[in-house]
Amino acid sequence: MKKRTIKARFINTFIRDIDISKRSLLYLFITLFALILMVEVTVLRYVILNEMTGMLEFEIILALFIVAFGFLISGYLVDRIANKTRNFKITFIICIAGLFLSIFKNTFFDHFGILIVLLGLTQLTSLWFSLLIHYTTILNRGRITAYLLIICIGSSVISLLFAYIEILYNIFFIFMILILYLIHRISKLNPYIEAKTPEESKTRFFDIIFEKHFFRYSSSFFVLSFILGDLVARFTLYINLIVFSIATLLYLIAAGCFLDNIGRKISIVLGILVLSFFLISYGSYIDELTIFGLPREIFLSIHYAFSLAPLLLAIFTISGDFSTERENIQYRGRINAVFISLVFFGVILGFIFSRTLNYLYLIYPELNIIIPDFPNRLNSFLLVLLLIWMMAMKEILISKEKDWASNVISLLVFHKGSVCLYDHKFKIQDQCLPSKLDENVISGALTGVLKIISEITQSKKWLRKIDKEGVYLYFSYGKYHVATLIASMDLPVLIKKLDAFSKEFGTQFEKVLKDFTGNVSPYEDTKYLVEKYFNQKYAAVFER
Repeated sequence: MKKRTIKARFINTFIRDIDISKRSLLYLFITLFALILMVEVTVLRYVILNEMTGMLEFEIILALFIVAFGFLISGYLVDRIANKTRNFKITFIICIAGLFLSIFKNTFFDHFGILIVLLGLTQLTSLWFSLLIHYTTILNRGRITAYLLIICIGSSVISLLFAYIEILYNIFFIFMILILYLIHRISKLNPYIEAKTPEESKTRFFDIIFEKHFFRYSSSFFVLSFILGDLVARFTLYINLIVFSIATLLYLIAAGCFLDNIGRKISIVLGILVLSFFLISYGSYIDELTIFGLPREIFLSIHYAFSLAPLLLAIFTISGDFSTERENIQYRGRINAVFISLVFFGVILGFIFSRTLNYLYLIYPELNIIIPDFPNRLNSFLLVLLLIWMMAMKEILISKEKDWASNVISLLVFHKGSVCLYDHKFKIQDQCLPSKLDENVISGALTGVLKIISEITQSKKWLRKIDKEGVYLYFSYGKYHVATLIASMDLPVLIKKLDAFSKEFGTQFEKVLKDFTGNVSPYEDTKYLVEKYFNQKYAAVFER
């Protein structure tokens, strides 16, 4: 009994609803690994290995500005690109070429190469984000992103060798070409090509980003980034790498599980409380060599670990949720670009603000008497305001969304000629449809309803959902078929699951659907697809 309970808790916490194919997961891993490796090598070669002179600080701020604006541009470009996987390969080749040009030190090619790399990395990040949203759902995005970040950041430790050993730096380009070949091979097996006529958004892009809940989340990330920029300016990034890595690993696992299991808003609020603890503690022991028995360097390393990677995880998760929730496929890149750009602008402004404040304190020493320890007081005040600000936010992950399986009633797939191809009733106590009704009668009725509504509205877009007194009918359309899912609760994740099921159904039975003669026996294998996309074993484990 105890073993079963432990297993159930483990499944529910770490792997529940992670229904992603091995090919998709492998592609996300290899592309993220390539992206992180290129970022780390670039940063190590051109920032950490150089002395932090005043001129270099200016160059870093300029680079951050370029990256921030680069994301705004790349977000728009990614939304216009249909073949995401092919464009990732092309952009990756451009980044390798830019990094190669940067070998020629103190020349035009050096600076031009770095510019290409910076802009290319923003494009690669936006593309990877689109791929992540395509392959994940609101129920698993936090954990999948966390697991991928942990594995890729851990694997990219090899970047230290490429950056610090000059001979190996030349081999780095060969290594990247090998990775490019792997990406090419995997992308051919798992391409992501956006439809030529993607579903149009019901609202304009600017209406989305100025919507109050979107604005609350984006502004919150901006404030957190501002505080991070101030921390870097005051304490620099001098950390214990081992402690930082271990703390990042543990916190990413916790953050990913929290985001998917208890909700986005609550998780971020808890993260802010943890960050507040570190800020207040560090400020209270500003003149001490140790903080809670830990050396200052160790404490600061843990502090940064709780700020950097989890912030990136939260951004990918939340921005992905906003684009998924509104089904704004055409705005996905731009939505993510707004979030990430605001983060970079926040870090830049926080850094400049801290440096300016330091300068004023040096020129006017009396400020230490009038406003002592102003930066720490300001950060604490901002975090308190942020907590109040976030309490009014909308919780994107509906609390009952993780229990989607218990709300599914039945699934029906019918040919556009009204013939029922496959139906499946899930084990639900309260059946909301009469069991005696013939499936073909239901299929014919639904076909008629859909056609009538289409004629009345004079719209080319098909109906996606019907709400009738607490019963919800979701529709997903293939070239020759319609898939209908009936549920007792309106959950955004269900339409995502139905779309994935319908797409694979259309691919698997394309030939027999095209030449359909009325024989439904070939569709009996649909039960395996139902098992794949609507498996209730995780819910069943807890019902025992």
